[in-house]
Amino acid sequence: MALPRLLLVENDPYYIYLLRLYAEQSGFSVVIASSGTGALTLAQREQPAVIVLESDLPEVDGWEILALLRAEPCTRMTPVVMCLWQDSDRRCEATESEFFLRKPMEFHDFVSALRCLGVLSADHPARTRYSLPADA
Repeated sequence: MALPRLLLVENDPYYIYLLRLYAEQSGFSVVIASSGTGALTLAQREQPAVIVLESDLPEVDGWEILALLRAEPCTRMTPVVMCLWQDSDRRCEATESEFFLRKPMEFHDFVSALRCLGVLSADHPARTRYSLPADA
């Protein structure tokens, strides 16, 4: 059985590693885009179960990508977890298909966001054993 896909849109290598680990521990296969333009192409082609989107991307920021995703019929209803830094002053109003997470985040925060969006069931056995690289 194929695992559900998660599209990770992130340009920071540390967070790519960490969020990929969290996603795989939660039972997803991960597709990675390191730019906003790549994210749109992958979202349309891969039709992921959920998108985890960094708000502060180079070139096209995550907010613009979110608006473009919502404008496309094939990605309009795809759940999105928007990742923001703790000091972000952007006001976030979540909808039923969006959830906002503040960085830095922990595994349980990530799983809670996916559960709130209905991507993971409350009784999903997300594994919590993982290790970070020594230089993280």
